[in-house]
Amino acid sequence: MEDLRPLVHLSPATAVLEEEGFQMYLGQKCRLTGVLKVEGMMRIDGYVEGEVFGSNLIQVGKEGTIEATVRAKHIVAQGPLRGDIVAQEKVELLAPAKVEGTIESPVFLLEEGVLVNGTLKMQAITPTLQ
Repeated sequence: MEDLRPLVHLSPATAVLEEEGFQMYLGQKCRLTGVLKVEGMMRIDGYVEGEVFGSNLIQVGKEGTIEATVRAKHIVAQGPLRGDIVAQEKVELLAPAKVEGTIESPVFLLEEGVLVNGTLKMQAITPTLQ
């Protein structure tokens, strides 16, 4: 039987993100308002306002802007963030990121050139019993 699905040609950048395991990519010219939930990894180079929930990595590029509550296992940001940022494992802020809000994470990495105005709450990772 013939496959009737349209062929999708990915740009080289999008193809690389897919190869790296990203399930969602929001491009520079995209704007999302509301609640975004992704199982897996996501990269944001556009604008998001509201709430962002990821089960794994949320990566915000230099062109990305977040005005939201952000929750994930691991958060890496280069773009501006305003809101509550909660990571189960680690938050990494890379220049030229600017953050306003509360950051909660057991591990917090800050690169020279990043501006932070807010509160940092750190607690040790508690191992789960199996």
